[in-house]
Amino acid sequence: MYYLVGSPRGRLTQLEKAFLTKPWEDVRESVQVKLIEHVEETYVLARSQGRRDKEQSMRRRRLEKLVRRLRELQRQDLTRDELLLKLGAAKKEAGKAYTLLVIHTPTKDQRSHRKHSTSR
Repeated sequence: MYYLVGSPRGRLTQLEKAFLTKPWEDVRESVQVKLIEHVEETYVLARSQGRRDKEQSMRRRRLEKLVRRLRELQRQDLTRDELLLKLGAAKKEAGKAYTLLVIHTPTKDQRSHRKHSTSR
């Protein structure tokens, strides 16, 4: 009997060195795989350009949404605690995209305030 089961990434990192020595094999247009036999099991590492493009697009949308939210927060007149709560919600929604930005928050003594622009 044969079956295919997904493996957690942690399990695959144990086999990373073995995967590095194997060449990519084309199985379809824009789909490549590497196969490893390990303890009576065959591990398949697959990559496809379509999936890569989709995941990249998803990350880009999350980052753009986060930037829009941060700009909204910048325009609001919030206390420090209110700002931190809203940043926490934005961080949760953004996932790993949040780590791509450097965000400066007010210290305990500072109040978060909207920056007023002056025209000349």
